[in-house]
Amino acid sequence: MRAIWITAVLPGVLFAAGAKNVDFDREVRPILSDKCFQCHGPDEKTRKAGLRFDDRESAFGKGVISPGHSADSKLYKRISHEKKGLRMPPPTSGMSLTDTEIGVIKRWIDEGAKWETHWAYRPPKRAELPVTKRKNWARNPIDSFLLARIESEGLQPSPEASKATLIRRVTFDLTGLPPTTAEVTAFLNDKAPNAYEKVVDRLLASPRYGERMAMQWLDLARYSDTHGYHIDSHRDMWPWRDWVISAFNRNLSFDQFTVWQLAGDLLPNATREQRVATGFNRNHMINFEGGAIPEEYQVEYVADRVETTSNVWMGTTLGCAKCHDHKYDPIRQKDFYRFGAFFNTLPEKGLDGQKGNAEPLLELPDDAQEKQMAELKQSLQARMDVLAPEDLMLAQWAWEKASFDGANPSSPTEGLRAWYELDGNLTDISGHFRNGRVLKGDIVYGSGGPVNRAADIDTSAVVRWPAGVLEPGKPFTLAFWFRIGRQKESKMFQVLEGPKGFEVGFGEPETLPRLRRGHHLEVRWFDGAAKEYALRSDEWIEQGRMYHAALVSDGRQVSLLLDGQPSKLIVEKQTLSGPLDVNGPIDLNNTATGGFFRGRLDDLRVYGRALKQEEAVRLAVDYPAEVLLATPGKRSSDQYGRLREYYLTKAGPAEWRQAYAEFKTLSEQKELLEEKIPTTMVMEEAKKPRETYLLGRGDYTNKVEKVMPGVPSMLPPLPAGVKADRLALAQWLVNPNHPLTARVAVNRYWQMYFGTGIVKTSEDFGSQGEPPVHAELLDWMATEFMRTGWDVKGMQRLIVTSAAYRQSSKVSPALHEKDPENRLLARGPRFRMPAEMVRDNALAVSGLLKEKIGGPSVLPYQPPGLWEELAFGEAFSAQEYKQDHGDKLYRRSMYTFWKRTVPPASLNTFDAPDREKCTSRRAVTNTPLQALVTLNDPTYIEAARNLAQHLLEKKETDDQRLRDAFERVTARPPSSAELQVLRASLKGEMASYQQNAGGAEELLKIGESAVDRRVEPAVLAAWTNLCTVLLNLDETITKE
Repeated sequence: MRAIWITAVLPGVLFAAGAKNVDFDREVRPILSDKCFQCHGPDEKTRKAGLRFDDRESAFGKGVISPGHSADSKLYKRISHEKKGLRMPPPTSGMSLTDTEIGVIKRWIDEGAKWETHWAYRPPKRAELPVTKRKNWARNPIDSFLLARIESEGLQPSPEASKATLIRRVTFDLTGLPPTTAEVTAFLNDKAPNAYEKVVDRLLASPRYGERMAMQWLDLARYSDTHGYHIDSHRDMWPWRDWVISAFNRNLSFDQFTVWQLAGDLLPNATREQRVATGFNRNHMINFEGGAIPEEYQVEYVADRVETTSNVWMGTTLGCAKCHDHKYDPIRQKDFYRFGAFFNTLPEKGLDGQKGNAEPLLELPDDAQEKQMAELKQSLQARMDVLAPEDLMLAQWAWEKASFDGANPSSPTEGLRAWYELDGNLTDISGHFRNGRVLKGDIVYGSGGPVNRAADIDTSAVVRWPAGVLEPGKPFTLAFWFRIGRQKESKMFQVLEGPKGFEVGFGEPETLPRLRRGHHLEVRWFDGAAKEYALRSDEWIEQGRMYHAALVSDGRQVSLLLDGQPSKLIVEKQTLSGPLDVNGPIDLNNTATGGFFRGRLDDLRVYGRALKQEEAVRLAVDYPAEVLLATPGKRSSDQYGRLREYYLTKAGPAEWRQAYAEFKTLSEQKELLEEKIPTTMVMEEAKKPRETYLLGRGDYTNKVEKVMPGVPSMLPPLPAGVKADRLALAQWLVNPNHPLTARVAVNRYWQMYFGTGIVKTSEDFGSQGEPPVHAELLDWMATEFMRTGWDVKGMQRLIVTSAAYRQSSKVSPALHEKDPENRLLARGPRFRMPAEMVRDNALAVSGLLKEKIGGPSVLPYQPPGLWEELAFGEAFSAQEYKQDHGDKLYRRSMYTFWKRTVPPASLNTFDAPDREKCTSRRAVTNTPLQALVTLNDPTYIEAARNLAQHLLEKKETDDQRLRDAFERVTARPPSSAELQVLRASLKGEMASYQQNAGGAEELLKIGESAVDRRVEPAVLAAWTNLCTVLLNLDETITKE
């Protein structure tokens, strides 16, 4: 409907309808596409009467269209028929043609019904520069094309904008940041005829240029720091983002920029940089939720790559052919899946990413890390050489037989009061029949426990073993295997006797090296009279690892043996004296205070005596004679591993024990180093690529036909004889004969500077998109882009040095009435800045901005609780927002951590997308919420305070400070009337805060940067509010 609306409402302005012969591409095709293709278009499944209006042969057959004779044409007769039942489109379609549209069709037929291939599928033609009346206005060819159109509409271009406006406009456009006061002054004082060009060249050479250009590319590439979908946990793709910035800064040609991102890994001797670049097509969302079907999401990932690649490089809605032939463009469903076959070659999983980046990955160590890793690998290999596998296996077998043949290796049974194997039930096998029972929830018995099966406990399971297991005041040992799952603080075992009791649990988790989570084991006796004996383990207990614990009490004190070895217990509190004489049932998870244990429990034993260490060792090794002496093939991998561990740490020859100890230490160092080395997701070819099928209705289970890689049939084919892979696809896209790539790229550049592309629908160059308003200019720019070697900086320079770009944005009522959207470009661009620029501007003019380039994303101020509203708990990353501090609060907005389900609130309010999908055009809205952000967000208030502090540091009058502040935020001095308003505002704020010292202090507390306490709080607060007003001016957040 977009193209039709524009044709109908602004025919004279945009497409010159009625002035010349009807233009099929601009005027007729949009009507046919919007009103006729639904029943008479490319999709054969919805096609009626075998008639197509997207195909010339069909449309001109059987008298449907008789060129030169509308009265004889069935098309005209049916669309203008008086009877509703015979008129097309039929009333049931919900569509109808306006009188204007019917008139366009009639005139087109009477003029000969000239038919053309859709403009976007024809190679761009380099037109001759048009002749214009004004000979001295055009600064480059862009202006010649625009001026010819402006003059044809009876208009004149606007005067050049003031120098202050120009430097602010072009500095924002090329760097995303405002010019400094010194830069503005230097430009105003430079009287050279090429002063403006010098500014442009300086900005293009600035490292800030790459950041600004990357802003748009991150939207297109759906860049994010999280995987998306429901859990939306963390990923690390910032190395790819940093590569994009670098590529723009060093002016990597657009053809290379394309090839590297789509197929850098397939280039001969691909470099690490070229492989990093392929992260473009790993930026899609990734799922790993329980219950999801891997094959379904594998199909989704490929579909996303098809939709994104076709949108970004071709401005084509290829995704509309996923389930059926495209209803408006000549794209078959088979084209979609053939295109997808290029991207269905990765060794990736349908469900992945729970631990961060998903395979395939690329490690990115720096030089020092590479050197350290090589040294560690060499040292590890040396230790492994000492532990020769064959010798080790024979020696261990001999030790097993010698150790356990004559001796009694079985687990200790003396004093055993209860023994729960937890091998499918809670039965006591000690002979005392103290069986347990489930009070609440369920226990699942899983395989692969240290001793056969094991009990898997979740937070809903409550278990009780009967009283009498422990004897009051007597020694005892509580021995058990356990593994902690993802949880917070927990109370595992409780033994309660009235108000007194005994409990074993785990403290709050903390993050350990290699991103592991760990807890301290905690033990506590209490007497109900505020006296207690509380201890905690000095050693960390890692989540996800199996341990054996033996809590040994002599009746008055308690010790811990962890995996058979003494583990230090630190006394936290000791106000309880006397024997530890509690007697009651042993409960699991029966706590009213929350903090339930979640994990695995196995082989729980209670002894009525204090076990010796060697006895605990036998339990920790956990191999009774029948297991140790069994055929090794019958042992579980866990049993075998722990037996090997025991032999190499305690029983083997000294040389081996030392080598193994050193091996473990070096392995820990290697793991710690690996944790520090960043990774990024990349494209990579699988050794055996998947087969690709056309899927009926897009359903992954409905494989209709096997397809091979190929390009859309309405576009030029791949070169003959070339291998159809991603590299061939990338090179095809930047082939000079490709009709779309260059057009789409330069149109997006135009959109960046003028707010709207020459083709408004920059995401859709098809029949449902808007035709180009300046078609010859678009084609000239596309051919110029290719002629100059796809020079990105050169194209930006061409646009911003044009006279059209340099026009004043002031608009007369007459011009606004004729061209409200400024599509003719008879005036300069004026629109609200993108979200990132609004925030970065505040940081920059206040002096807070930290200009570091690249690195991991940061977490600046954000309203509390936003992430937590959609969080899935501690089991996953990026669920709780933990604000950064220091310089990270003041980085450019493009480095803000981007969570898809909860995008940065202040940026999202200013229309930044969630980046779940490719975004070609951002919405530009104007809502009260935006003012709430800039008036209340800590970033903006702190920026205002910092700006105020800079002003007050100078020994100036208030008027001088007011002028300075105004010039900082607008790049121009205030008028007399504006200065008077500022004086009155400052006076009112000063009076208010002098009466409200508490309010001043509250205001100054906002933000983490230092407050200048040399300034009276009321004065600083008053100036802060004044600067807040300046940062909220429409002129401040608008590109004039």
